[in-house]
Amino acid sequence: MGSTRRGQWIMVVSLAIALGMTGCASTGKVRVSSAKRCAAHGGTYDSTAKSCTYKASTMTAAQSCAAEGGAYEPVVDYCEFGQ
Repeated sequence: MGSTRRGQWIMVVSLAIALGMTGCASTGKVRVSSAKRCAAHGGTYDSTAKSCTYKASTMTAAQSCAAEGGAYEPVVDYCEFGQ
């Protein structure tokens, strides 16, 4: 998968997670900085260009979940955020 397509895929997944969290969170909105999201997926963020550069790599679901501050549940295969 090319870096542009991978970046778009990660953005879509991150948006879906954020939207899902806002529906369940008692505090309302969830905000994650672009730099933090980029770093969570192994990228390097350029704040001047407002872009993230990714290296081609494979990450397990557990690693990806942990990188975003969640707790991975392998039996049901989901990442849980919050309390």
